Amino acid sequence: MFNSFDPRSLLQNLGNNIIPPLFTNLETSRLALVNATNDLCVTDSLAAAQAAWIAHKSDLKKVEPFRFGSTLAYFSRMDPFLINYLTVSPPSTTEGLDVLDSFTVGDLSDAQQAIGQMKNMEKGISAIEYLLFSRPGVNRGTAPSCSDFPSAPDGKAALLRALVLEYSGHVQNVTTAWDVSGTNPLGTQLATAGNGTSATFPSSDAALDAVFAGAVQLLTIMKDGKLEIPAGLSGGGNGSSPKSDRAESRFSGQSFQNLIDNFTIFKAIYTGNGTGTGLSDYVKFYSPELDEEIKGEMAELEEHLGDITPSLSPSDPSTAWGSSNAANFTAIKSSIEELGELLTILNTELAALTGSSPISGGPGGDGD
Repeated sequence: MFNSFDPRSLLQNLGNNIIPPLFTNLETSRLALVNATNDLCVTDSLAAAQAAWIAHKSDLKKVEPFRFGSTLAYFSRMDPFLINYLTVSPPSTTEGLDVLDSFTVGDLSDAQQAIGQMKNMEKGISAIEYLLFSRPGVNRGTAPSCSDFPSAPDGKAALLRALVLEYSGHVQNVTTAWDVSGTNPLGTQLATAGNGTSATFPSSDAALDAVFAGAVQLLTIMKDGKLEIPAGLSGGGNGSSPKSDRAESRFSGQSFQNLIDNFTIFKAIYTGNGTGTGLSDYVKFYSPELDEEIKGEMAELEEHLGDITPSLSPSDPSTAWGSSNAANFTAIKSSIEELGELLTILNTELAALTGSSPISGGPGGDGD
């Protein structure tokens, strides 16, 4: 019982091999999104801009658990869903969508002044999604065309451009912090935690705590915010009244892909991604049986997530969620169950073995 896990090999694998390439991908797709929305519905097609958004959102979901140190504030501006998922999926009708719809006349300078007055919940990746994938006003939720961007590159196209440029600046601040060619990048700080050169991680234990907490928070948000609430299963609900307007990427139909991308990075963190030590080695150090149980739950979760068929119709996203879609509903409930089992093992059983305190999953669960 006097032995404790040495996390240095895990931190080195994460900081040197697993995480930095993900932020390189995020930077590449950031530039692609900026380029694809430079002149929307003039020289840039709507379809190309939508594809760039989808590719970038996928990359964004794969770095979701790595909100470390100085990057935390930027993440909250990039993706308000992560902070507000228990109460609303930004932008909401009253706090965001109506504001976005109200900008119909003006150039890029006017649009930049307008978004300067908006709250964080009205902006970010989800606001960009809304403009790219939905018609405004009474037709909200219906797939748009370039006719919905009259007077481009001004008007609504200028608003989109302003939002992308502001969002892009926040993303670049994050990717710069992880840039392997930069000064003391976060990956290096993670890999060398505790040796006196890491400004973010004073000890290897602190770095391990941050990684573990990020993984637990990721699973919690997946379960509570990305599945239970939109499926109508939170707070004792039985799925008969789904809240598809609370789904993470409700206008693009990418909500379930977001979950798959989230799971992809959790799996990489846990297994070590074939490049070295993972959280599996940490769990195995204390209990090989728990490690095998977690791997079994992960395999089942992967299968259940793959059984969900997304709705790619933003005009009727409810078809993918509630109990009226029996096949999806079974897969969603099974995914929630597997996430709950993983959280119990990681946050209760493992904590009991290691003598550590349970990790907060974020703003909090829904109490079930």
